[in-house]
Amino acid sequence: MSKSTHEQYASDLAEALDVRDVPAEAARQIVREVQSHLAESGEDPVEAFGPVARYADQFAPRSREREVVWFAVAAAALGFCGAFLIISGVFGLLDETATLWGLPPWVRLTAGIALVLTFVGLVIGIAVRSRRRAAAWRI
Repeated sequence: MSKSTHEQYASDLAEALDVRDVPAEAARQIVREVQSHLAESGEDPVEAFGPVARYADQFAPRSREREVVWFAVAAAALGFCGAFLIISGVFGLLDETATLWGLPPWVRLTAGIALVLTFVGLVIGIAVRSRRRAAAWRI
């Protein structure tokens, strides 16, 4: 196989390990070992190690990928709804004719701020959990 195929496999593997929340140093070590083996043997990476996703599953399951997708959807919903309610509340305070669902402006502002704070708490919680997971991770 060509060198570019080896490099692409290594790049894809690094990305798959990153998405699965494998600590950076461990991921670099795994990728270096794969690159070293491929350089010495000249084998096709898929024949030697299997598809990237399956090989990465040996080090960290795909459950992390689902968590990333869930987080992206939750972040988009919380961010959009929170910003929408805050903007609606501000406009409601400035102009009494600007209504939304019959809610007073202060309710919209409070709900919007609560959604944005929930998003911030979610981000902090995931960061703390990710750090703990990285600290406990071993090759």
